[in-house]
Amino acid sequence: MNEGMKQRLVGALVLLALASLILPFLFDFDGAYTVDTRSTIPPAPAIESVEINQAGPLKGATPAPSHEQMFRFDKSREEAQRSADDASSQAQASGLNAEGIPSAWIVQVASFGDVDKAQTLTQQLMDDGYKAYSRRVLVGGETNYRIYVGPKVAKQSMLEAKRAIEQKYKLKTLLLVFEP
Repeated sequence: MNEGMKQRLVGALVLLALASLILPFLFDFDGAYTVDTRSTIPPAPAIESVEINQAGPLKGATPAPSHEQMFRFDKSREEAQRSADDASSQAQASGLNAEGIPSAWIVQVASFGDVDKAQTLTQQLMDDGYKAYSRRVLVGGETNYRIYVGPKVAKQSMLEAKRAIEQKYKLKTLLLVFEP
């Protein structure tokens, strides 16, 4: 063997001897190791059973009016067809109806027997920036879907919206009094 190789082997043996002497001091291999077997899961909570009364109407409370009673579109349509301009002078002067609710106007755009057509037109109106919605009504035992725009308190702005909708969609619309 040549001299360089001998020196490398001697150096490696010296390092190995030093490592075998120093490593036991750095690492304690004789320690007793114990595993903590205590649980860190908290105990189960004490849950008490609570009896809840069944939901239902309160005793003595008046029942809420039905959808047809709350939104009287048929009555308002008849009134609007007779004369959309005949509103009571008191309501026009104060801006409130007999019950003290602000007078408002809606435009009935169309009425469909097919829910898909009603949803399509309602979405088109909303895409054009109108506050449009549809209502399901029974007419002569058949379900119809009426599309409305509004309500707005300003009658003139609803008349403008009515004209714009009639012109764009080529429909005949109705201006109705909104009665919540």
